[in-house]
Amino acid sequence: MSPDLRHVSTLMEPPDYRSLAPEELLHPRPQHLLSATTTYLDVVYARPVGWRPLTLDLHLPKNDKGPFPLVVYIHGGSFVAGIKAMGPWGVLPRMGIAVASVSYRLSGEAQFPEPVEDVRAAIRWARANAGSFNIEPQAIALWGSSAGAYLSTMAGILGDDGLGRPIGDHQHSSADVTGIVSHYGISDFGKLGEDALENESQQTVMLQAAVRQFLGFDPMDGSRELRSTQPLELARKKQNVPPFFIMHGDQDYRVGQGQSLRLHRGLLEVGHQSTFVSVPGADHGDEAFSSLPATQKAVRFLRSTWERA
Repeated sequence: MSPDLRHVSTLMEPPDYRSLAPEELLHPRPQHLLSATTTYLDVVYARPVGWRPLTLDLHLPKNDKGPFPLVVYIHGGSFVAGIKAMGPWGVLPRMGIAVASVSYRLSGEAQFPEPVEDVRAAIRWARANAGSFNIEPQAIALWGSSAGAYLSTMAGILGDDGLGRPIGDHQHSSADVTGIVSHYGISDFGKLGEDALENESQQTVMLQAAVRQFLGFDPMDGSRELRSTQPLELARKKQNVPPFFIMHGDQDYRVGQGQSLRLHRGLLEVGHQSTFVSVPGADHGDEAFSSLPATQKAVRFLRSTWERA
């Protein structure tokens, strides 16, 4: 039996959910939960066989005419935790920017590269459904924090070039984005220890365990598999990579700032665009990343990419 036949997604054809459930329950209704924002909760963007349906929350500017540019936001949580309500995106709808905050398969459910494919599926869903939600399909960007920054980086560089098993019903739509905002992400699992500040041993052990769970192997073993996980390996092979805006605290005791500097310098070396901002005194997940000044810097970057697009 070939390995492909043993994959859970091959066990059956995707069910036709529209014939199995009332139509009214399959369409989220608009709600007004945040200031100046219309929200659609738990919108299904993919139904991979063998897993739960994957959902996103869509937050639209309430009083703007549109079409709206869109940020696809990917939360953090060391690949093992996190919810789509997390993140520094709350003020974006008030600035006229729509947000799709995405849930993805965590590493207790699926390992690399499948969560990357979840992000690509969310982008394709957003582009395919742009007309239904007054979104500008040519103005879609990625924004991720921590683990979400890594997934955003990989998905953004890949664009329409898949890495794993594609999911979702909109594989005819493009997964390209105009730009990527990265907050304190990993760029090279094999050099996490080299880039770390002096850390408590317990935190180091916990991060290493989370990374092994996500990858399915130990990146410190020198495995050849490690190269497929490195965004710069992908970027070297790509002619067109979206511009990056990277922010990282200089007192990050979980993921050392050197990880973001490696990504920034590597992108520039191979001819791609990247801006790096060091946040003085900020540790991992610091409130500084959600501050209005930090958000405004990211928004200025995003608007410049949308104008070019």
